[in-house]
Amino acid sequence: MQKPVVRLHLFFATENDRAVILRQGPTRQYRMILWHRDTDTFEDGQWITKRVYLEKCDLSPDGAHFIYFVLDGKWNTETEGAYTVVSRPPYWTALALCPEGSTWGGGGVFLDNTHYFASGGPDIIGRDDGLARVKLGEPEKGCTTGIRLMSGGRAPLDRAATRRLLGDAPPENIYELYRRMPVPRSGLLDRYDTQGGCLYRRQGQELELIRDFTEMAFEPIRAPYDWRDENEPATWHPLDDA
Repeated sequence: MQKPVVRLHLFFATENDRAVILRQGPTRQYRMILWHRDTDTFEDGQWITKRVYLEKCDLSPDGAHFIYFVLDGKWNTETEGAYTVVSRPPYWTALALCPEGSTWGGGGVFLDNTHYFASGGPDIIGRDDGLARVKLGEPEKGCTTGIRLMSGGRAPLDRAATRRLLGDAPPENIYELYRRMPVPRSGLLDRYDTQGGCLYRRQGQELELIRDFTEMAFEPIRAPYDWRDENEPATWHPLDDA
């Protein structure tokens, strides 16, 4: 029997040496792994068996939170079949979950370590303590970015984020926000490589193996911040059945 193809997808924090690895294989099976690049140590986290839209994921600058977009096709549930989630790496368990109801939109982006944009409807979890979801509106006096808290007040972004987001003009939509966010992948991916389930460090023309993630198998893991009944056979969260 042919073994499933394994792929590694990397997301780098911009303020420190943290990174998130999504180990994919088989196709709709993902494990989230937190990588401390300064020591090459790893925290092997939860698995899910869903469709993850990798281009709609984002890691906060400090590496403490992760946004992802998932399709499970259960359109008649409270998650509406497709949803944007904020979690704490290396776990998929939701701190915030915003039902999208389709795959036309979805996903999100961190503007700084505190403020994030998440596509979808109202959050049905409400446990993103210390974070603030924002929305895009028309720029005006007192809110030149057009970025506001969900309550309507101006989002108090730090100066660096404000300068970055303003550019020549305020962002018009989420896709413009994506384009303006710092993307360290280009420089960092020059230092690292992935081949199958193997993670390498580039040493000139040579590749130094950091770790081989190929031989991993799905196992149910509970997030330490999962608040639900510990007797429930929960493996991640939204809203189980993985």
